[in-house]
Amino acid sequence: MTKSFSGILIFTVAIILVFVYIGEVLTKISGQRAGPADVITGVSPEAGETVFWGRGKCHTCHSIGNRGSAIRAPNLGGTGPLNLPIGARAERRAKERQEQGESGMSATDYLVESIADPSAYVVEGFKNEMPLPHRPPINLKAEEIRAVITYLQSLGGEVDAAAIKLPPAITAARATVVEEWKPLVPVDVEVGKEIFFDPESNAACAKCHKVGEKGGEVGPELTALAGTRTFDFIIKSILDPNAEIASGFEATLIVTKDGRYLTGIVKKEDASTVYLADKEGTIEKVPKTEIEEIAPQETSMMPGNFKEILTIDEFYNLMAFLLTLK
Repeated sequence: MTKSFSGILIFTVAIILVFVYIGEVLTKISGQRAGPADVITGVSPEAGETVFWGRGKCHTCHSIGNRGSAIRAPNLGGTGPLNLPIGARAERRAKERQEQGESGMSATDYLVESIADPSAYVVEGFKNEMPLPHRPPINLKAEEIRAVITYLQSLGGEVDAAAIKLPPAITAARATVVEEWKPLVPVDVEVGKEIFFDPESNAACAKCHKVGEKGGEVGPELTALAGTRTFDFIIKSILDPNAEIASGFEATLIVTKDGRYLTGIVKKEDASTVYLADKEGTIEKVPKTEIEEIAPQETSMMPGNFKEILTIDEFYNLMAFLLTLK
């Protein structure tokens, strides 16, 4: 099939509706089947640490100190917001929430809210984009979430498992039986992998995205994509990359005093220089003394024409590979 992907938009929507009908997507990517290293017993900081860095995949967005990835979400160590580790920071955040009308909120209550209802309070400078860990594809059990909270408490705070009161949305949840993806055309994961990494392919995703140790860093790392994001989220990110731009990957326009227009992602900034990554991943060091104007952009650096340039076969093979990334 070599038909332009624009001709299957309605077809794609129909497929998404099928997935809604059969429930959430992807058995193998849902995190339901924990490996031996991910099995926890009881509620403790040690068990929570295992979940945080393992099945919960919290580290794909958060760091603790220099470990993990703190681009999309706050660093939970002492170098994060307020320069306090999350166990101590939670005390300050709870007071802020009390001032906002959440009377009686404790540090533990804040940690629970941050996981159970992350949209209730979004840290300044970040976006409301955290997935619910008790829902697919992460699908953590209530015991695992309690363990993670004790781990967060231990980072500068007091561990008190008895104080953890999870909402009914978590305690009443049952492990979701997730259907395996059944594409309506033949797919080949290896072909999809080649499309992803080949710089000459119509997708050439690896120019900007990293999987494991391979690929670029212009866009978000995708190593655990299907383990943290739903099928329809992945579809939407490809078809409409401007709909939700991940924190830390917003495009910025710099106009220099000599009339140059530079667009890219600010990777680093110090007192004298802005380090701007273009769509090829090349870093340009722009002295602040040469900048006339700097402004955030509302469009993603990711191309928005994949529905026109990918064939049906290319799209489905690429999706087949993406859905192995857990």
